Amino acid sequence: MARIHEYQGKQLLAKEGIKIPEGEVASDPGEVKKIASTIGGEVVIKAQAWTTGRFSKGLIQFAATADEAEKKSKELFGKEVSNFIIDKVLVEKKIQIETEYFASLIISDSEAAPVLIFSAIGGTGVEEIVKEHPDKVAFHTIDVVNGFKDYQARNLLRKVGISGKDQIC
Repeated sequence: MARIHEYQGKQLLAKEGIKIPEGEVASDPGEVKKIASTIGGEVVIKAQAWTTGRFSKGLIQFAATADEAEKKSKELFGKEVSNFIIDKVLVEKKIQIETEYFASLIISDSEAAPVLIFSAIGGTGVEEIVKEHPDKVAFHTIDVVNGFKDYQARNLLRKVGISGKDQIC
């Protein structure tokens, strides 16, 4: 099974011209400090682990200075979460988030095809979001021959209450 971390997904988005927050991946606290110094100002330190609910598990930290970022990252490196050892963190400029969405592509065993999961209210603890706000999460099985069409993307967004100029495609 292929999995990518957040930083890898953001690299793919940037390659396609989609704006992402300024930042880099780090493998040790010294790198975290260097990246945070380059960015300047407040940063977010995000442990790169394949688990949901990273914020509630303390795997996302905020720091006002490079020294604080280095210190907080020391608490993340080497930590074991869901049978995964944290060996990389993403250090990004802290930005004001107006609206948060979540998108994930999985391979469904039952569908034997890729399934796109989209949430209009973010993805922290997406399993709970599906249970508590089923009207804000939509699923779409992607035809591997025909791909994912623009009209299907628009329909998916409408299912979760996003329409008109707020549609992102």
